[in-house]
Amino acid sequence: MAVQQQQQRRARTGRMLAVLAASAGMFGTAFSQLPSNSKTAPPSARRQFLTAATAGMVGAAAAGDAGAAELFAPMPTGTGVTNNPKFQMKMPDTEALLKEKQGNYLGRITWLKGICVETDPEGKTAKGVSDYVIVYDADAPCGEGKAFIHAAGPGKFEPMTAAAGPLVHRYTAETFDETSYVASYSSKVGQCADLPKGGADPLSWEIASRARGGKC
Repeated sequence: MAVQQQQQRRARTGRMLAVLAASAGMFGTAFSQLPSNSKTAPPSARRQFLTAATAGMVGAAAAGDAGAAELFAPMPTGTGVTNNPKFQMKMPDTEALLKEKQGNYLGRITWLKGICVETDPEGKTAKGVSDYVIVYDADAPCGEGKAFIHAAGPGKFEPMTAAAGPLVHRYTAETFDETSYVASYSSKVGQCADLPKGGADPLSWEIASRARGGKC
C-alpha cells in the first residue's frame, strides 16, 4: 500500500512539472513571435503576447495548485504507521537484553551504590571485591547480630537472591583494615555468620525478589 501511494504521488508530481513546462513553452513561443524591436510592435501584437502569457501563467498556476493540493494533501486517517490504530510497535525488553548479554552479573560492586535490582530465583552476582572487602546481607533471616556472607575478598561471590525474609534486601560492602580479618570470613561465604564489625566506607544497594512479589 505504501509503495502504491508513493508511485501515485510521483505520477502527480510528473504531471504538474509537465504542465509547468508546457506553460513555459507557450510563454517562449508567444515571446518569439514578437518583432525584434518590441517598442515598434503594433498594439495588437503586444496584446496577443500578453494574452498568451497571462493564459499560460494562469493555467500553470491552476494546475500547480491542483497538483500541490494532491501532492501535499494529508494522508487519510488510519493509514501509515502513526495513524494506524492496528499497528502496534513492540518495545524491546531491556532487562531481557541485558540478561542475555550479561546473565545475572551486575558488574563491579562500585557500580551498585544506591541502586535497586529485581531478581529471579537464581540471584545476581558482582565482582570488584578486593582483599579488604566483605559483602554481606543483614536482612537475611540469620538471627540477631548475624548476616549472610556473600563475598570475602576476591574469591567466590554467592548470588544475591533475597530468597527469604523481607521482599527487598539491602546488601552492604565494607572495607576492613586487616586482610586477615577478611580472610577469616572467606570460609563463611554462602552461609550465616557473625555480622562483620569495624568496617569502613560502607556501600549498599538493594535486591528485590521478583518471584516473591518484591519490587524496587
